[in-house]
Amino acid sequence: MRKPWYAYLYVKSPIIKIILGILSAMVAVAVLLFVGLVDGPRMQAQTANWDGRAIEKGAETYANNCASCHGLDGKGIPGPALNSRYFFTQRLNDIGFTGSLYDYVELTVAAGRPSKANSQWGVMMATWGAEYGGPLRADEVANVAAYVMNWEADALQQTAETDPWIPFQDTPSRGSPYEGAEQAAAAPAEPRAPSELFVSMACSGCHILDQPQTDTNRGLVGPNFGNLLENAAQRVEGQSAAEYIHNSIVNTNAYIVDGYMPNIMPQDFAQRMSEEEINALVEWLLDPDRQP
Repeated sequence: MRKPWYAYLYVKSPIIKIILGILSAMVAVAVLLFVGLVDGPRMQAQTANWDGRAIEKGAETYANNCASCHGLDGKGIPGPALNSRYFFTQRLNDIGFTGSLYDYVELTVAAGRPSKANSQWGVMMATWGAEYGGPLRADEVANVAAYVMNWEADALQQTAETDPWIPFQDTPSRGSPYEGAEQAAAAPAEPRAPSELFVSMACSGCHILDQPQTDTNRGLVGPNFGNLLENAAQRVEGQSAAEYIHNSIVNTNAYIVDGYMPNIMPQDFAQRMSEEEINALVEWLLDPDRQP
């Protein structure tokens, strides 16, 4: 009987088999390490390539849809400037937005500003995202946001004299993006009313004023405030109701009511409201006869 042609591949010695197995495993590991070393830079280059393509596509979409208001170079007129040092360094702080600037740009492009019927600008910011009834797909909205973010390096080189930003009339700046410069605008001269703060600080989105907080009637996101005076005095031992509410505003994670999540409330209320406004808001929240 003739031996098959591959008979020479058969190894009888178990020792040689073990040695060959070890060598094969070592070669496989070496190949994997080599691929990992080579593939990392390749993947980084590919990611940069896709990012570049997103910016290119975003520039085209921006020129066709956004430049008429924000300018081809993003420096505004007749709409707000986006290629602006203020926009990249201070805008989120002024409006109290807790996400990233990319998130803010993407959200604004997609959803527009339909709630601002009366604006200092000649044209209201339209809704562009298809999910909100606009003409742009989600990837096109993301590309526009990537294009706007591409201005950051140039915008950060601007000075107080060259920044094209025109302040929003309804959003006074809480700081200056320029070293050594005075704040662009101080806090409002007149303290804002507690009922106004309750809405503008988005408290009303999580807390219901006229509903009591009980075991069978709990607020979905945050506790109801209908019986806040009674509940607040029992939350933290040694703290009065007023002390507890004040601390909950300026140090929002100091005490979390059972059943609710931390980090839901914004962490910057102490920067967005004066001490006088916070104290007035505390007094108003604890007043059972408060008027909305």
